[in-house]
Amino acid sequence: MGCRLPTFSSLPAQKNFDLCRFLGIWYEIKFFKTEDVPDVWSDFVQSFDLQDHNKRRLIAYGQARSTTVKNCFPFGPMSLDASNGARMILITEDLKNGPIVDWPFLIIQTDYDNYALAYFCTSKNYKQNKPCEERQLKIYGRKTTLADKYLKPLIKYVNDHLCVSPGQLRTTVHSEKSCPIQRCRNCCKRRKFPGARKQSKKIP
Repeated sequence: MGCRLPTFSSLPAQKNFDLCRFLGIWYEIKFFKTEDVPDVWSDFVQSFDLQDHNKRRLIAYGQARSTTVKNCFPFGPMSLDASNGARMILITEDLKNGPIVDWPFLIIQTDYDNYALAYFCTSKNYKQNKPCEERQLKIYGRKTTLADKYLKPLIKYVNDHLCVSPGQLRTTVHSEKSCPIQRCRNCCKRRKFPGARKQSKKIP
């Protein structure tokens, strides 16, 4: 039997998700989009930060390079609702000028220190009990490279459960000089969310 496209309601998200540990800088290692991508960005990096403590609202700043432009450029920032842990809602891709989209945005797996697998649906009027037609996934790393011991199991999971073959995944190119991006300003230094573990080191 081939892979059967899952519904978002049936997909597991990261258990005991620790929002405080997830915050910080993430580099895009591999990605997939159902729509064509004529201009693939390089040096793609995002910084996830707290926008609102009480509402568990996140803001994600981005920087990347285009194939036609050498200099880095900002994108976003995205706004996400993390009130339901790893089952987030991507409210808008551009907090300043973008429309409200309310896309389901799942952190399916993460170990916080090395990798994260994000999966989200961009179909209009999507119902979570139906398969998503327009979807995206991102494999993130805390560094610009990700060791095979982390990457290979993620690629297998994506193939077996998200119906995206290794050949459909595209690799994000990172140059020696990464795009500059602001570090997390409102990471959980003093205030802890329920279930967050005490950090023994700073978030990257």
